Amino acid sequence: MSLLPKLERRLQPLALPHVLLALVAGQTFFYIAAMLEVVNLDRLVLKWGLVHLGEWWRLASFALMPPASHWALVAFALYMVYFLGDALEKEWGTLRLNLFLLTGWVLTVGASWIAPEAVMGNGFISGSVFLAFAYLNPNFTFYVFFILPLRVKWLALITWIFYGYTLITGGMVDRLAVLASTGNFLIFFGARIVSDLRTGKRHMEGQRRRAVERREEEAAGPRHCCVTCTKNSDTHPDEDFRYAADDRCYCAEHLPRRLPAP
Repeated sequence: MSLLPKLERRLQPLALPHVLLALVAGQTFFYIAAMLEVVNLDRLVLKWGLVHLGEWWRLASFALMPPASHWALVAFALYMVYFLGDALEKEWGTLRLNLFLLTGWVLTVGASWIAPEAVMGNGFISGSVFLAFAYLNPNFTFYVFFILPLRVKWLALITWIFYGYTLITGGMVDRLAVLASTGNFLIFFGARIVSDLRTGKRHMEGQRRRAVERREEEAAGPRHCCVTCTKNSDTHPDEDFRYAADDRCYCAEHLPRRLPAP
């Protein structure tokens, strides 16, 4: 039995339902509080240098940091996080989603420890949840502006291209942020991706082998062909072809009843 099923069996009583709903509610609260100038959002972000100085609440509060954007875009982003997370929780179960989010949190805290002066966000929530949903439901369709249909797998491909470009061209902090956002996805889906690639390779090899066999059969010509007419086993697969006493092939219509005397 692999490690993940063992953990799920042992930790099932500790599963916390609707974690993403709680995170979305917390981010909504702090976004409104910041608009009313009640809360300074800088007190929420994760920065290991400040954690080391005693501001331990940042280890948890950074997950409640709302997106920095127009309120309409923030509302849409939070709704999407909840929608995708709820779908994952129904498909995976509560505990696996808990472990998925916890792994992303650990990786983000680890990235902050490596770069103590950098400010780390909670991109592991939205980024990894979206990629997980897209991998499990590649043909799910979003309607851009409620009109243009777009399958989620293409959006995921764009996201992976962006992450790859950032890994190549970005600085250390940007690379750590990408790894923190995608690390839990790779941990949970890595083995399955490798298996899918191997299965796909075997499927392609089988297709190539069958194509070669078909070409060889076509080059060899039909197996049976009537010497009297143009019927053959390829054009008339249901025809009853037989060989007469002269060792030549005939269709049922032209099969001689008796060979002529020599």
